[in-house]
Amino acid sequence: MAVRNQAYCSPYGQRKKPATGRVGRLVLFITGFVAVAAFGPIVWGIVAGIHSSPGATSAFAVAPPGTYAVVARQEGAVDIVSVVRTDTPASTLEVARVPHLEGFTTTGSVDPTGRYVALLSVDAGTPLKPAASLILLDLIDGSLDRLVTGVDSGWRPLWNENGTAVIVTRTRQGDSGTLIDIFEVALDGASKLRWSQAALGVYPVGWRDQQLLTVAIDGRGSTLQADGQDLRHLADGFTRDWTMAPDGAAIAFIEVATHGGLRYIPRVVPLTNDAKVSAQAFTVGGTEALGAAWKPDNAPVFGTVPRLQANDGDVSAQSMHIVGFDIPVAYSPDGSTLAVVHWNGTGFDDPGRPSLYLVRGGERHAVPGHREFFGWTHR
Repeated sequence: MAVRNQAYCSPYGQRKKPATGRVGRLVLFITGFVAVAAFGPIVWGIVAGIHSSPGATSAFAVAPPGTYAVVARQEGAVDIVSVVRTDTPASTLEVARVPHLEGFTTTGSVDPTGRYVALLSVDAGTPLKPAASLILLDLIDGSLDRLVTGVDSGWRPLWNENGTAVIVTRTRQGDSGTLIDIFEVALDGASKLRWSQAALGVYPVGWRDQQLLTVAIDGRGSTLQADGQDLRHLADGFTRDWTMAPDGAAIAFIEVATHGGLRYIPRVVPLTNDAKVSAQAFTVGGTEALGAAWKPDNAPVFGTVPRLQANDGDVSAQSMHIVGFDIPVAYSPDGSTLAVVHWNGTGFDDPGRPSLYLVRGGERHAVPGHREFFGWTHR
């Protein structure tokens, strides 16, 4: 096992399971995709990484051709990353095991080439003072390389457009308050600071015209920015589940509205040159939703609360005569398969337990024992 790493270390906050009840709905927002960081000293240095022996191959390297979902399941303090072909979702192929602190969950995203997975794993420190790492998984040889530590966790790392680097953030306490550093980390572990700004949180969401798009949450609410400069005001409060359209012309997200009671409102904002464009509610009748995904033809869908009939743009397990509701994650590149996290409860107040499904050809197929989805790849 070889070691390679350049890193900085600091403690950060925990990502927890969804809670229930009215207060639990707010917790569901705060902890589902937005991790609020704790603060501590930053120390740069070399840390240990895990790497497979030269010439090794993973089960995916010799798997039959096809489109695969990269998924994960948890066994105590280890997340098991596997691949599963869309037409045989019950047959998973294990690729790697990612250690982490008990009670934490690894998030990840597949690079544009489909070979690497960027993972954010809380693998050091203590439950009260954890330290997250950016880990690079090679799907072909199953190797794991820890690139940097001390980054924020609880959201999906973002690849650059050509798959040569990953965008991560680091939250720290500055002289005048909370500061967010936005870093670009290359595959050899070299990192470059793109910019820093004062905010409660900054979340990379995509790219447009070679500019990095982020959502900043601060005293103004939620603002979409391009390379740190304001682009669109999204909401006066919190937002979550931000997803860019495939052509980069719009962003879908969920507004967490608190006036008149806590509500999750699905919205879409076109990214035109008209500076007066504002966020528009996507569904009618006050429908609440969590999760957003885009079809390859740039049509957005949302995961709505269970009800008897679904509107256009809804992804609802209730409309499929199944108890519970679906939160969409991502369509396969050809649009034939949608990955969803299914909750078997009655609604956002009582979500129940999650499980991962692939919806394909009008049929639902469980990925047994798995609940995390990292992206799509092809053999």
